[in-house]
Amino acid sequence: MNLYNVSEHWLGIFGTGLVIIAYIPQIIHLMKMHCGEGVSIPAYALWATASSFLCVYAIIGDEPVFIVLQGYHAVACGLILFYGVKYKTSRCPMHRAGN
Repeated sequence: MNLYNVSEHWLGIFGTGLVIIAYIPQIIHLMKMHCGEGVSIPAYALWATASSFLCVYAIIGDEPVFIVLQGYHAVACGLILFYGVKYKTSRCPMHRAGN
């Protein structure tokens, strides 16, 4: 493995870490505050579906970074979708005050 491949590997791991971090606040807000404000159900359904297909593709291609990335992305979008539908008419105090 040359330096170029090592750099690509770490860039992928770093990017995957950023994706993981990015979804945490949305998931926590949905689960803790029961607030579905701003969740686009069609968008998250499409993202969860697309990530599931891409995860299968990554598994077939034996791409570990993309397996983790797309697997997590599918699960995170699925959670946001689930709680977004469950709390689609609920608003937390912060969002009620803004409307």
